[in-house]
Amino acid sequence: MDRRKNLNFNRGLARSIAHRSTAEGPMAEGFSTIELMIAMTIMVLVLTAVILVSFGNQSFLIGSQTNAEAMKIAQRLLEQEQALARKDFNLVNSIPQATEDIYKKEVFVKLLPDFLTKEVKALITWKDERQLDKTLELTTLIANFETPVGGNTCDSTLSGDWTSPQIKNSVTDFATLVGDPDGVYTLSDVDAYKNKLYVTADSATDSESSTTLPTLFVFDVSDPTDPDHKGDTDNAPTATLGLNAVRVSEDPAGKTYAYAASNTSSDYSTCDPVANRACGQFVIFDVSNQNNPSWATNLKVTSLTPVTGTNTGQSIFYKNGYVLLGLSSAAGPEFHIVDMHNPDSWFGGAHLLYPVGSFEVGNWINEVAMRGTYAYLGTPNTQELQILDLTNPNSPALAGGFSDGSGNGKGMYLVGNNLYFGKTTGAGDDLFILDNTNPGATLPKLGGFDIGSSVNDIIVRDYFSFILTNNNLEIYRTDDPSNISFSVSIPLPASGSATEPSMDCEGNNIFVTSNDGSGRGELYIISTP
Repeated sequence: MDRRKNLNFNRGLARSIAHRSTAEGPMAEGFSTIELMIAMTIMVLVLTAVILVSFGNQSFLIGSQTNAEAMKIAQRLLEQEQALARKDFNLVNSIPQATEDIYKKEVFVKLLPDFLTKEVKALITWKDERQLDKTLELTTLIANFETPVGGNTCDSTLSGDWTSPQIKNSVTDFATLVGDPDGVYTLSDVDAYKNKLYVTADSATDSESSTTLPTLFVFDVSDPTDPDHKGDTDNAPTATLGLNAVRVSEDPAGKTYAYAASNTSSDYSTCDPVANRACGQFVIFDVSNQNNPSWATNLKVTSLTPVTGTNTGQSIFYKNGYVLLGLSSAAGPEFHIVDMHNPDSWFGGAHLLYPVGSFEVGNWINEVAMRGTYAYLGTPNTQELQILDLTNPNSPALAGGFSDGSGNGKGMYLVGNNLYFGKTTGAGDDLFILDNTNPGATLPKLGGFDIGSSVNDIIVRDYFSFILTNNNLEIYRTDDPSNISFSVSIPLPASGSATEPSMDCEGNNIFVTSNDGSGRGELYIISTP
């Protein structure tokens, strides 16, 4: 409307000037020409302003449209990460830069200090119609709702150069680290949880031949270059045999417990767990005070089908208030589900352990893991991987598995629909990537690799798999199961003991224990430069 008024005004002004030129005669011609030029100038200025406003509005509309499109892309990226988290927290990882239309998109993921929450940032960049750089960021927090306590604290997003890993701690001799340089501690397992490292020894001797030797050790590893030994305790006074496996968790009140599989091989047909602390395949420690961890109770497994013989605890797994315990070959079931929602209820004389449910494998259980309502067991059986359906925890049932026909089932790691599975060395592949979409069936093989050594433990972080063999920590690229490729190897100076090495991860650090031929343990903290 304003532009129409301006145009009408200019037309009227021009007609007025023309009329004056005719009416006033020659004397007015000079003035009328000047007035006409002024009028034309005014009209040009008005039209120019109209054109600038018009083009300015077009630029604003284009800018609003590109901003809205960038916002939609960022929101979609965050929604995709949230969907992955509901499936598996380990799938929430950084995404390298890619191009979509005029936009460059990228996702950055950062594990927060609680080890159970990830900060996810979507970054969108583009150039506007004037070739100026534009940026849009959206950030959200994603929590690990599947295992809010006692969960895996490893950072699945890789950081630093893992093609050149380094041993960070200069002192690796375990006896020296715990202040007993002449002692021989044969290390069996390690569990990292919230800047603390829990290490178990399956046997221990020292220069004084003491009858009470520590078998559970606590370190502060907030500085990976200098692990600080805080405290230790034993599982049985007079026993030189200790623990085979450990997992740590908290209760709602904030107390911290270490659940351990015992290496003491009492005759469980006759031993009395009240009179003899060595009589118990399952041991609970109170480690709330890192400077003074303490034995809480030992539990002898019993069930409707009694467990007898000289079996030991071999493997252990914790998830959401339940402990999965695997025994060595026993006369009776080797797999047990233990309710640990209230650990204190077991203290003070409750030395008989009645599991929620049990299952007889007929062999040792080297490794145990859990996802959803399924338990995954690594065994020396012909079917090296056995999968149990725990929908009814009182009656676990064999549902699926995998067999390669040679070797013993050992290390395993679950990420999304993939199960990374390792076995002792034998003919063919030692490392397998299996499709775990349907755990209630024989798992299809997606890919494999002949490492040429036993796969004792596996940790998967984004596109890298960390494989612990008898002699090395080896890193493989495994994001394409059909094209597994070797990346780098870190020799473990101490190797060759009958007790195999163990491994865990927290943040960006890998923790490895190993033993030399005489059973003397070493502790390595491995990270990037």
